[in-house]
Amino acid sequence: MALTFLWLVPFAGAIATALSGVASERGPRRMSLLFAALSLAAVLALPWGSGIQGISAFAERGPAWAFGIHYALSIDGLSWCLCLLNAFLTVISLLASWGEKRACGYWAAFLLLSAALMGVFLAADLFLFYIFWEAALIPMFFIIGLWGSEGRRHAAVKFFLFTFFGSLFLLVGFLALVTQHHQALGAWTWELASLKAPASGRWAKTIFLAMLVGFGVKIPLVPLHTWLPDAHTEAPAAGSMMLAGVMLKMGVYGFLRILIPLFPDLSWDWLPALGALAAVNILYGAVCAMAQSDLKRLVAYSSIAHLGFCLLGIFSKTSEGLSGGALQLINHGLTTGALFLMVGILYERSHRRGLSDFGGLALRAPWLCFFFGFSILASIGLPGLNGFVGEFMALLGMIRVLPALAIAGVFGVTLAAAYALPAYQAVFWAEAGPGSASGRVTDLDLREKGLLWTLSLLMLAIGLYPKPWLDVLLPAVQGIIR
Repeated sequence: MALTFLWLVPFAGAIATALSGVASERGPRRMSLLFAALSLAAVLALPWGSGIQGISAFAERGPAWAFGIHYALSIDGLSWCLCLLNAFLTVISLLASWGEKRACGYWAAFLLLSAALMGVFLAADLFLFYIFWEAALIPMFFIIGLWGSEGRRHAAVKFFLFTFFGSLFLLVGFLALVTQHHQALGAWTWELASLKAPASGRWAKTIFLAMLVGFGVKIPLVPLHTWLPDAHTEAPAAGSMMLAGVMLKMGVYGFLRILIPLFPDLSWDWLPALGALAAVNILYGAVCAMAQSDLKRLVAYSSIAHLGFCLLGIFSKTSEGLSGGALQLINHGLTTGALFLMVGILYERSHRRGLSDFGGLALRAPWLCFFFGFSILASIGLPGLNGFVGEFMALLGMIRVLPALAIAGVFGVTLAAAYALPAYQAVFWAEAGPGSASGRVTDLDLREKGLLWTLSLLMLAIGLYPKPWLDVLLPAVQGIIR
């Protein structure tokens, strides 16, 4: 039951949080934080209960329902790291919203989202995976649509339509895969460990493409990305933290857990095209970020570029690239989570997000200036911080396979500095212009400093000593190393 508890605790917490709103105004946020903390404790306790190496073979399986569908969960180092990131960022997101007056549904929605994401990272059965995958859309749709900014309804509908469209491709791919398995071997199964995908031929390519589109929308891969900037811009800060920090990882996780292991030969044959898509994500995301005048849209486009680095490493199918790409998922969650938190703090105080709306904040808000600069440096991959480790390993993996794509990635690192540092300079160090909102911005309070110290120390710890994380991730990706 240990794995079931990982998604059941936040799910039960969502129900308890919704019910607590009847008795007390402050009850829902306290209840949500209590269950989020319990969820984090349950994830942290798992290695001590089974041993880090034991996680690789840790699974739960129920009886068959019909057509080979089972309630089956499993966890390895990759799943555990993403569950930990999910539980951790849920706590951070709730604390980031602590001073806001929100309805009980707001607090419950974050726990529902956390429960669904846990299920995605734990599911060992494709049917169960799809149910959790779809369930994650619903709370985020309401977080954006009910509690976002002025254009929230348009952004929420666009988010839902794009991601639902991608999910349909995924469903078609899953159905075709299971049917092909049944026709070939005469048995129904949805379990990942038992499914045998066709190695080549028309069906193999069709299923591969359907899953590629389904997972690609969620990452998002260019040109399936247009929902992301609007969703990030209109979502509340805590919603953006969960969206960028955890939800975008679902697509990359799908590549690592399902697509590449089921189609090892096709993914290798298509390496130039897939690697080129990753490089396009890096360059396109960086160029679009350079063109933004809205700070939140800039961070959103930078996410597209950063996830391109994850894919670049993963598609190399080398130990360095896969480990680096997987580690970059964690790094991006911490760094972008911190940046969205601080953009949210700026917006909460000034109701502005434009680069030209600020200036001279380094003197008015020195702690905010420090943490924003620290996170920017981690984001652009400064050696000694977490972003450098993941990007370096991803590039190292790809340069062994297709050097031209690795060079494109290096160019993307340069572009990251070209959009991030001028934005930081404009907001914090440039002279404030006429109509500047800087006068309304105050420095961080104790709660905000605590959240940012926690995120920053984790960025520094991974940057200085990534070995514990790599030791957990490498065994999980070894099966897909070519």
